[in-house]
Amino acid sequence: MDTSGDAPIRVLDSHIHLWPASDTIPESHSWMTPGMPLAKQYSLENYFVASGASRPSARSTTTSTSPVVGAVYIETDRTLGHWPDSSSTSSGGELDVDALLARCAQPLAELRWLRRLVEGTPAAGADEGFAPGDGEMLLGLVPWAPVDAGADGMRAYLREAEQTVGPTAWARVRGVRFLLQSLESEEALQTLVESEAWVEGLKECGRRGLCFDVGVDVRGKGVWQLEQAVEMMERVNEGVPEGETVRFVLNHLCKPDLEQLPTTPAQLDTFERWTRSLQRAARSPHVYMKLSGAFSELPPQPSDAPWPAAAVVERMCPWLDVLFATFRPARIMFGSDWPVCNVRGPGDARAWPCWRDVVVEMLSVYGLDAEARDRVWFRTAVEAYWSIPSEGEGVSEQAELGK
Repeated sequence: MDTSGDAPIRVLDSHIHLWPASDTIPESHSWMTPGMPLAKQYSLENYFVASGASRPSARSTTTSTSPVVGAVYIETDRTLGHWPDSSSTSSGGELDVDALLARCAQPLAELRWLRRLVEGTPAAGADEGFAPGDGEMLLGLVPWAPVDAGADGMRAYLREAEQTVGPTAWARVRGVRFLLQSLESEEALQTLVESEAWVEGLKECGRRGLCFDVGVDVRGKGVWQLEQAVEMMERVNEGVPEGETVRFVLNHLCKPDLEQLPTTPAQLDTFERWTRSLQRAARSPHVYMKLSGAFSELPPQPSDAPWPAAAVVERMCPWLDVLFATFRPARIMFGSDWPVCNVRGPGDARAWPCWRDVVVEMLSVYGLDAEARDRVWFRTAVEAYWSIPSEGEGVSEQAELGK
């Protein structure tokens, strides 16, 4: 099938990660064990090469053929300090801010890195892979936040975060993330998301107009994570005034098992529960889905022989049928999950363009017209993160400026 006419006109990549070489150690990221493929610097310079995007500073002087106008930075699961229940309050029953900030030392270090990037000031003597002006590529930022510390903890942390990241970068903060996929048991996740502190922490996001990115792992941990997340989203927004509802952005199709088609009773049960959960989540107009992360759930691809886009779409069809029937393009957004997509995808040089080609193919297979395709590539992310109605004028200009 010739899909060349379906190539995107403009792309807002709703899910990328970056980190400097100095933070590729377990002290900064506990998951970056020695020798693992992502334990090296991934910078904006690398992203420009991988995605083909033009540097912002060059756009006014060169004719850019790339449709990529910007990206949303998503927090990178930094190492957290100790946070026992007893340390959340001082002896007088008040929030122990010092204990909270000690727990958050690495997420705050991530914010200092983002400030350097956005302001164009690399660390002294370090090549952090960006030049002045490159930070304009990051239209939105979604840092980590201690949602489990309740409304008071969120307010205290966000005050510190604003001072740490500086006014320019702070103006681009569009949401927060706290990975739920790290919870190993149903009981632990249920205890967390049903706690008063968690619910009030999320409601603080709604009062501030911040999205919450939801990261659960159906393949790695179990479909129960998604089921509990859906119940949580309903519970948090129940009875909340319209202007204070939390907008939820589900990451990576919720990481279903794409390694094989569902055929066994256990696989079919998981698929049916995943389907019901998406149908339930999609009933709320405040829930969005990222079309991202699939390479991490598919069988590994060799860098010298990636799967054809049509083959990837064919493998994903059972899940895509559900996605496009429930959320529809108005609440589906493109994300690359770069550089995580490189690992089981076809490597650093090919994963980003290969995933773009897969999405081009799937939007053609599912018969999306030009307006619907533009929703997936650009406008849905603008609506979700900037709360700008898709029908409004000036959507492109506002998003490109990171407003």
